Parts: sequence; structure tokens; C-alpha cells
Amino acid sequence: MRRGETRMRGSRKTSPPRMNMAPLIDCVFLLLIFFMVSTTFAPMPGIRVKLPPPGRPSTTKPKGLVLQIADPEPGNPYGIMILNGQVVDMPTLFDRFMNAPQTAKNMLIIQAGRKVLHQQIVEVIDLAKRAGIDKIGFAVVARTP
Repeated sequence: MRRGETRMRGSRKTSPPRMNMAPLIDCVFLLLIFFMVSTTFAPMPGIRVKLPPPGRPSTTKPKGLVLQIADPEPGNPYGIMILNGQVVDMPTLFDRFMNAPQTAKNMLIIQAGRKVLHQQIVEVIDLAKRAGIDKIGFAVVARTP
């Protein structure tokens, strides 16, 4: 035996002390949960949509411009747009909005299919706002049984 060295009874080799990591991991998880719960998120601004009250659908024809957007074909990002019975594309839609009669220009009603991209609807809304149409509504076509 060397000087200053003590030998434990029944033990041949002494191992270095180990640090138990379980309490440290528990503390890290508790801190993670605390920060996740206490974090607040700023609400993202969106498009304000005034929904109609629940009830029966109206059978009267709406006044103003009516834009129907069909579901897009596979491989095509945009659906076909029909403005008051005539097919239009995105570049000519602004001109059609500008040349519309003043009585029809007071409101735009958009009827879009379920698979129409929000990007296309937002682009139509932007064009309508630039053309001076302030009232924009959304219509739903009733499903046939």
C-alpha cells in the first residue's frame, strides 16, 4: 500500500464518484413546461368577415357583382372565375371591376368552391378594394340532397 492511501475492507478497486442525472433532467423538464405555459402569443391580424345570422338561405338574387370561383383542376393552382355569367381571368378582373356600373359596384359577392386556395380569394379581394368596392360578401351555394 502506498502512503496516504486507505483501503476499504473487502473492496479491491475504488471507483470515482458518479453524479445522478435524474434530478437535473427533472428540473429541465419542469422549466420547459413552465416557459411553455407562461408564454403568450400575439394574435395575428386577419381578414374580418361578418357572418350572416343563422337561418334559411335567401332565394332572392343578390344585388351587385357576383364572382363564382370553381374548384381548380388538378395541376392548376387557380379555379375558373365567372363574373356575372362571363368567364374572366385574373389580369382582366380589375378592368371588369373598374368598368362595372356604379349601381353594381357597391358590393362584390364571392362564391368559392371548397378547394379554392385562399391566395386566389385574397387576390380578388385586393383587386376589388383597389377598384373602389368596399363591401365584399361571401356566399355559399346550398348542397343538393
